[in-house]
Amino acid sequence: MPVLSDVRVQIFGSEYRIASETDPEHIRKVASYIDQKMREVASALALRTRSTVAVLTAVNLADELFKIEEEGRRIDQISREKAHQLADSVNS
Repeated sequence: MPVLSDVRVQIFGSEYRIASETDPEHIRKVASYIDQKMREVASALALRTRSTVAVLTAVNLADELFKIEEEGRRIDQISREKAHQLADSVNS
């Protein structure tokens, strides 16, 4: 049976309690990354309401995710093409 960890983290000046089956160190690492990203967004804004920073950070993180997923699909496609080319050259 999975064990729940109860981890307390600081994100953008607030403490959060996160209960998860994930390794506590991983949770801390993710929280630290989010905190860093929120601080980057806040430093670029004139108005720094918590909700504005949170939403813009979420948009930036989703953009990063989509770009990484697209890059993964592109690499997968290139790998398939190269594998077919190699198979064709071996079979010739």
